[in-house]
Amino acid sequence: IASQQSGVLGVEGQNIFATAKLMDKVVYALGTYGSGRFIAAADSSLPFNEQTDCPISEWLAGNGGAQPKILYFGWGDQDGPKQWNVQADAAGIHMPAQYVGKPDQLLADYDIILYLEGSGQFGTDAPTDQEMTTLLDYLGKGGGMYISSEFYGYLNDADITSVNRLLTPLGAPAKPLNLNWGNVDGNIDFECFPEPQ
Repeated sequence: IASQQSGVLGVEGQNIFATAKLMDKVVYALGTYGSGRFIAAADSSLPFNEQTDCPISEWLAGNGGAQPKILYFGWGDQDGPKQWNVQADAAGIHMPAQYVGKPDQLLADYDIILYLEGSGQFGTDAPTDQEMTTLLDYLGKGGGMYISSEFYGYLNDADITSVNRLLTPLGAPAKPLNLNWGNVDGNIDFECFPEPQ
């Protein structure tokens, strides 16, 4: 994993089963929540750029290896997965209204949700608490999520608070720190990932 300036994640509780570090700080974590699976990253250049012998996107999607249906939101159109060559539905800063409060419908339509914190860059229009609760419920019911924080300075205090509505319950809270560019020590030895249930 090659980082392009990263924030830092804490590791708390039992949900996290693997981490990767940059400068001895955790910047990447794999975990489970309820019957769902998640990846938390402290650098938005990381999602789906991993090089691994393990089927990471298949594990995250939990759909038997089919092409995952992906939705992303949290960032504006100039950012997000198009820089990673990922086929995904883009929703802008907010979750599409038809899914808010309806995690079962979200789960029926999407295998992976990418939540990319960056709302402070676009004013104060952060996703609502109900959107965040919907994501946690989606994950707990068996969804796959990739949650990306960023380095402090790009994210402001409000952004850190915003993304931590997801990351703190998962046990990987974002910290207001800024690490320089560098290679992430991501050589994680897996038996392989826990099989999705």
